[in-house]
Amino acid sequence: MKKYSSAKPLPASISVVIPNYNGKQLLEDNLPSVYAALTFFQNAFEIIIIDDASADASAAFIQEQYPEIKLLINETNRGFSPTVNTGIFASKNELVFVLNSDVQLTPDYFNEQLKYFGDPDTFGVMGKIIDFNSPDIQDGAKFPQISFKGIKTTYNYISLTEIPSKTWLPSFFLSGANALIDRKKLLALGGFDEIYAPYYYEDADLGIRAWRAGWKCYFEPNSICMHAASSTIGKLKSEKVKIIVERNRITFNQLHLSGNQLLFFKCWLQLRCFFKLLKGSSTIYKAIKLFNKNHTLLVHSKQTLNILQKKNNVNYTAYDIEQLILKEIESIRYRIF
Repeated sequence: MKKYSSAKPLPASISVVIPNYNGKQLLEDNLPSVYAALTFFQNAFEIIIIDDASADASAAFIQEQYPEIKLLINETNRGFSPTVNTGIFASKNELVFVLNSDVQLTPDYFNEQLKYFGDPDTFGVMGKIIDFNSPDIQDGAKFPQISFKGIKTTYNYISLTEIPSKTWLPSFFLSGANALIDRKKLLALGGFDEIYAPYYYEDADLGIRAWRAGWKCYFEPNSICMHAASSTIGKLKSEKVKIIVERNRITFNQLHLSGNQLLFFKCWLQLRCFFKLLKGSSTIYKAIKLFNKNHTLLVHSKQTLNILQKKNNVNYTAYDIEQLILKEIESIRYRIF
């Protein structure tokens, strides 16, 4: 694994960006921990909350209890990526911390994270997410895996080897629940791709686009936060949600696979659709139809990334990133979960 040292001054300010939808109770429970961590951080900060047309009293609660917070309100429900982007584009500090409203930070959460931004290639870093009610780890570093079924985004890994302080663990992408990101690089990528609205795959896509643009994502095991998994859309099991998830899975793989890997994925997708239809399920068929309607947006996303790659003089594929990460961690013992 590589060892890193600071090559530029460390950033001194953070913009916290929190999307909210009907999360009054979550904000009430978790905002104190955000303030505690930022106070411990002892540098300049701002908090931006974007309310995604909530039906509860979220906006009123923020205005009454936290008037110093910059509150932005969507007139209509827009979904995760457009909502977070509103906050990102309104931010002014060197680092942007994208945070879910259902996450509680430990007081020293940021303590070990600033060092990563002394390296000019760092895009961002995420911390370890543990369950609110148990010591179980929900999220570690994101483990890369690509097969004929496409890019897998559900695997995490943690090191079983003691890691020296200057040796950093790469992550395939950063969890959208807690991601500290270089604002300039984030803006260069255009924020989260809104092709995924209203939800799912935005964070995986952002991280892989960052890697493909020549930057790196990391995992800091000593930055710990607690998370109530799937407090919002995770509770929804409707056919509509399943179709959107499948559409975004197709979009994600079409954007980041190439060559034979993309061909294998397309073949597998068609076979899967065929057998699902035989069983009486039309979810994947409907997802493919929705995906086809976004063809123009897909082309635009590909072109935008290609332009940035040319600007940065890189030409990485998702497979290149997978191999790079596996090479970096080959000297340690790790557990995949």
